[in-house]
Amino acid sequence: MKARITWVVLATAVLSGTLAGCGSLVPAREADTVRLRDDFRLDAPLSAATGAEAGSEWDAFFTEPRLRQVVGLALQHNRSLRASAAAVERVRAQYAITQADRIPDLDASTSATRQRVAGNTATTYAVSVGLARYEIDLFDRLGSLQGAALVRFLGQQETQAAARLSLVAEVSNAWLALAAEQQRLRLAEALRDSQQRSLDLTEQQYRLGAVSGLVRARAQTAFEAARGEAARSRAAVTQARLQLELLAGQPLDETLLPQVGDDPMLAPAAVTALPSVPAGLPSSVLLQRPDVRAAEQQLQAAAFDVGAARAARFPRLSLTATVGTRSPELDGLFKSGTGFWSLVPQLDLPLFDGGARAAQVAVTQASRQQAIANYEGVLQTAFREVADALAVRDSLAERLAAGTAQVQSAQRSLTLAEASYRLGASSQLEWLDAQRQLSTAQQALVTLRQAEQANRVALLRALGGRWDAGGPTP
Repeated sequence: MKARITWVVLATAVLSGTLAGCGSLVPAREADTVRLRDDFRLDAPLSAATGAEAGSEWDAFFTEPRLRQVVGLALQHNRSLRASAAAVERVRAQYAITQADRIPDLDASTSATRQRVAGNTATTYAVSVGLARYEIDLFDRLGSLQGAALVRFLGQQETQAAARLSLVAEVSNAWLALAAEQQRLRLAEALRDSQQRSLDLTEQQYRLGAVSGLVRARAQTAFEAARGEAARSRAAVTQARLQLELLAGQPLDETLLPQVGDDPMLAPAAVTALPSVPAGLPSSVLLQRPDVRAAEQQLQAAAFDVGAARAARFPRLSLTATVGTRSPELDGLFKSGTGFWSLVPQLDLPLFDGGARAAQVAVTQASRQQAIANYEGVLQTAFREVADALAVRDSLAERLAAGTAQVQSAQRSLTLAEASYRLGASSQLEWLDAQRQLSTAQQALVTLRQAEQANRVALLRALGGRWDAGGPTP
């Protein structure tokens, strides 16, 4: 009995190992055809993208501790990120299913059969262990399916990493937007209070007959405009905070929010740290972006799908084996001479299917071409995002210097206009206009400072959360 069982197991193993080595029909990976510039400047030459080592991570990017805490809360509680994590687990389970398909299924069964034949009644007891229909992977069909499931799982992991990086960037921009709106509110309230004082002075002069009703109406108009802008800014601050809390997935304590000092025009401390990007930064760093890696995994999965579809057009060999013992008496079930075994190889030959298998191969090949085009498109989009961020970054320093100089000039103009008005050398209209010009310049400078910080975040996101390992580390 034991010798027979051993023979069956050995025969199955040898046959499986011999026939499973017939080879894979997965097409070879093609070389990347997309061409990019060696550098992100427009005057750089073109070259094919190649691999690059990973560098510094985004978690060392933020220098503002409150922003770091808010980002951490968002990564824990954001609902969209939780959904992407669940998607990863779903694909992981699908891979486990395909992995189990390549392992033989063993089933144990017991039975008691009582039957009457030719006037005689007999009872038969049996215990058996069976090998369910186990496919010997002659042309790597199951291996291709398993490979496709594996790279889709890896691709889903990269998709989740891209979602995490995107969330980090969105939270950072929302935090920066809230800080900017708070500064704009402080400026709007300062202008409103200034226009209120001007209106009060004009009212006194009007009652004394020193100014006309036209001057009084102009002062009233300027005050109401400033009051309306302050109300709009308050609403914008509320909206910006709600957006930040939505991304964080929970309400935020005041201690985690940006704070505006007494003078909103004082340059705020940088909340992000990004050293100067090296001039020779190769475009190959794009290959470390999570979305690019996810597209690459989808491309490989499409190649595995082609291999599985091709293998389905060839014969399939499967084995069914059973080993057990059978006896007419229950107490003699495991006695010598009661054992039995069976080994049933089965070969399925596809003869005619109306072209269904050939059409399935064509479908997978077309899907692979689509995946190639998608991969190249993702690479080109990534290149443009980095190039755009660098182009904006090149001009921000000069724009900030010009904005600061404009504010200083507007401040001097307001001082001179106010002095001239109090001496009676100019009209109140010139004074009010100087106040509006200063407020406009200050608002523009706040927007520029926000844009400079947001550009750092955009560049971090475009580079995939890191840059070349040989470059600077924040």
